[in-house]
Amino acid sequence: MGMNIKELLIQWNQRKWEEKNRMMYAEKGSSNQWPWYNEDLDPDILIYIKESGLNNAKILDLGTCSGSQAIALAKLGFDVVGTDISETALKKAVIAKEREIGLSVNFLLDDITQSNLPDANFDLILDRGCFHSICCFAGVEYVKNVQRILKPGGILLLKTMSAKETRFVEYNQIGSQKIPMPYHFEEDQLRKALGDFFNIVSIKESFFYSAVVNPPAKAYLSIIQKNEMTA
Repeated sequence: MGMNIKELLIQWNQRKWEEKNRMMYAEKGSSNQWPWYNEDLDPDILIYIKESGLNNAKILDLGTCSGSQAIALAKLGFDVVGTDISETALKKAVIAKEREIGLSVNFLLDDITQSNLPDANFDLILDRGCFHSICCFAGVEYVKNVQRILKPGGILLLKTMSAKETRFVEYNQIGSQKIPMPYHFEEDQLRKALGDFFNIVSIKESFFYSAVVNPPAKAYLSIIQKNEMTA
């Protein structure tokens, strides 16, 4: 039996990001030039992490790319896994890890839409740019797997592009489908997309703090909790 359109789109997305990363690093050498790249944790993310009372937490950096966020979290003492769908990006992450000593961080090739990560394995998931890239064609799969791999009561710390940001608007045409990459959200769209599946603790205006572009892109930071009773 042939693949359905959703499976084709998921495979297309994997190929697209691998090609984009290859092209970027071919042009820029070892430097990550995505507009949302930040070597350090965003200030609001760091504040949440420090004030949340997380101790001995296991954290997933979803869409880790070259690994900066995963490494920054590991430097705070957390046990971290960084995943991405691009082998090229993960090679850069592994190189970055090798420059550090004694950090509990591992990098894996994994797609959240068809993830092989274990059930109820993470206390917190940091998504700084994944959901807004796949929500138009794989939102259901994203929600299903995030729910599955989070521990009951676990947190999804989600940063997405804001509709107030007029830059970085790109559309990919796949057959008859026009897919925005990334999707620029209104706050009520985030609530509608995720509110039926999680407890939305808060949604606040934020930025994709960046080492590449100034001013940084306008964003929303959503703190989202898995229901304690969810299997």
